[in-house]
Amino acid sequence: CAVAAALHAVARAQTPLQRRVDGAGAAAAVVAQQTQPHAPPRRRLARRTRKTSARGLPGAAVRALAGDVMTPEDETAVATTNKCVFHLHTPKCAGTFVWRFFRDKFCTEEETCKRGTLRPPPLCKCAGNPITTDEAVLDAIKRGAYRFVSAHSRQPFSAACALAVWFREPVSRVRSHYGYVVHRRRRNVTLSSLLASKRPPNWVSNQQWALFLPGSRVAGQQAPSSTQLAEASSELQRAAFVGLVEEMDASLCRFARAYLQTHATELCARGAGGRRENVGRRPSADARETALLERFNKFDAALYELAVGEF
Repeated sequence: CAVAAALHAVARAQTPLQRRVDGAGAAAAVVAQQTQPHAPPRRRLARRTRKTSARGLPGAAVRALAGDVMTPEDETAVATTNKCVFHLHTPKCAGTFVWRFFRDKFCTEEETCKRGTLRPPPLCKCAGNPITTDEAVLDAIKRGAYRFVSAHSRQPFSAACALAVWFREPVSRVRSHYGYVVHRRRRNVTLSSLLASKRPPNWVSNQQWALFLPGSRVAGQQAPSSTQLAEASSELQRAAFVGLVEEMDASLCRFARAYLQTHATELCARGAGGRRENVGRRPSADARETALLERFNKFDAALYELAVGEF
């Protein structure tokens, strides 16, 4: 009864993010219908648009919001068809946290390798940040031989794996990266000076779009065309898992239901997200700076709205 009452109360008070879910979902549907009129219906993997937030609710409510939509047959099919998961690590989208949180659930410590210790399976079965020229390792990634890979690029991605991507509201993501640069790397720069430079760093403008849609890096103040939006919408629909940094507990629960059924009860419990990793000091917000960042991240803003709708 207490859980039902909590759900009823939350359903009556939507947050701004939840209102964007409804609007973005409708926008994504319109784009998909206009660009893919004959596309067959696709199978969803533990994702359902909800009007309520999982934040701050009891564990049972988090599980309900994450979506009890997978039958045992669905879970068996996912486990059979997706023998590995490829996590696209977008900077400041909780990528380090996701890698560290899931690696010991896919692999033992002895089976886990990072950039300096990469080896092909069966010596390693989980690979983090695999920047390497080792042909054996690259071939194993492209064949889907690892159980779990977390990489900053989709270049070695294997179609045999499920693609998992977390997205974040663009202005918050850039500010987070700026805080990391200033306070962890000790650089004395301002965001406005970086944006005004001849060659701004990749992270200040549309980095989520550039990494999710390889070969389409965009910078400056232009907005995506309808064709580009359709491409982004189609790519999001092909992604096996879409998570949101702002809805981390529900994202972890949905991910577990799809790919880590033995950990689903644990990860769907309240507060399973735990402590975030690799963070910098949060910079103070400024209205003029916010407007500037919004002008330089129109592609990321559009992608994020589509991702919210997909979530």
